[in-house]
Amino acid sequence: MIPARIRHYLEAQAARYTEHHHLYTDSLPQAAEACGIDPRDVVRAVMLDDVQGPLMAILPYDHLLDFSALCRLLGREPEPLPAGGLQAAFFPDCEAGCCPPLAPAYGIQAIVDPALLERPRLYLEPGVHDTLLGLDTETFRRLLPTARIEPFSQPLAGLQRKTADTASDLDLGRFTPGRIKRRLEAFHDLPALPGTAAQILDIAANPRAHAADLARVIEQDPALAARILRYANSPLYGFPGKIGDVKSAVARVLGFDFVLNLALGISVGQSLHIPAGGPLGLDAFWRHSVYCAALVDRLARNMPDELRPRRGSAYLAGLLHNLGVLLLGQAFQNEFFLLNRYLLANPELSMARIEKYLLGVGHEQIGGWLLEAWHLPAELVVAARHHHDEHYWGDHALYAQLVLLANRALARRDIPFDDQGAYPAFSLEMLGLGARQVDELADCVCAGAEELDDLARLVA
Repeated sequence: MIPARIRHYLEAQAARYTEHHHLYTDSLPQAAEACGIDPRDVVRAVMLDDVQGPLMAILPYDHLLDFSALCRLLGREPEPLPAGGLQAAFFPDCEAGCCPPLAPAYGIQAIVDPALLERPRLYLEPGVHDTLLGLDTETFRRLLPTARIEPFSQPLAGLQRKTADTASDLDLGRFTPGRIKRRLEAFHDLPALPGTAAQILDIAANPRAHAADLARVIEQDPALAARILRYANSPLYGFPGKIGDVKSAVARVLGFDFVLNLALGISVGQSLHIPAGGPLGLDAFWRHSVYCAALVDRLARNMPDELRPRRGSAYLAGLLHNLGVLLLGQAFQNEFFLLNRYLLANPELSMARIEKYLLGVGHEQIGGWLLEAWHLPAELVVAARHHHDEHYWGDHALYAQLVLLANRALARRDIPFDDQGAYPAFSLEMLGLGARQVDELADCVCAGAEELDDLARLVA
């Protein structure tokens, strides 16, 4: 049912509209598809806020909100607000996640992109997820009598990276892939491979190393040792009794290769520091990474024997595949801050697309360069560099495809980070897995959410 405030506002303005009811959907494009409506005619709204008060930015669904352009127009820098908190703060009578683009009904100022007014008829979500309202553009314009009309969006079709002429004050046009790579190779302002990680790599290269050698290195880092013990005592492994030392965790519960790679992943990841909050913040990063590592490990163990990769390496590939995000946040803080803003303002766009628009390079390239510069195993470099490429079939492709499947399975379970879509037939065939099998294994992993969330908090 349309919220009373919306309905009363429409009636007070004598607005003529049509109601298009459909099954409950999670997004505007799903609603448009359910109603047989061209997505280009769908209106979306983004809530922003700063010391001057809330502001609603209204634009076509098929446009990217260009945050730099908007800030220049406004002469201020409001923050985009996550959809999850809008109901209580601004739209108490609407369903969670809705942002009805009728700002005056809630006493909110608005800015409208003129590209929206070029369509003859528009459709909007009126505070509920099972209805769209259709109205002609002139009526919609009349419903926003005090809104400012200014261009602040870019059409997604043919979206190009910023150039030096159009870049924001961060001069993103000079933020080129070559420049990033040169900076990584020079290691200016970047952390060296942590000492603990270097010692663990030495152990990995020694065919005569055993559990006591690995435990000795891990125990030099009390925080790392505590994390390994907490993991070994997790209900995920169901070991009867209490594990009180790292050597027992290695020999009796987790296994040499698995602990080696888990310890290496934690040691490497904790050398890079970024803010905790935001869609790419440390909390979200490690939560997704821990879930992905657990699922990659589970998928690998269910592959046919002749295809199965080493368990510890598969786990580590899942844990570190997004390491480029951490590096971006530490080494390029201004750009990372802006990327988080764009993601909040454009939640239904892939991170890869926004990265290419803002930076000209994706986090997968950045992560691949860093892991390569640190001389980490080739399979980890490949997993970082190609985990979005469903057609990659080169060396160590199993690791990249495992991570890709895990990411897409997690996105279906509301643990997204940077990849969504169907399971590619190519990936399933390469790994000897079925789509139903992937879903069942993902459900098993997510059933241990409490333990995985606890581990993610420990790592973060």
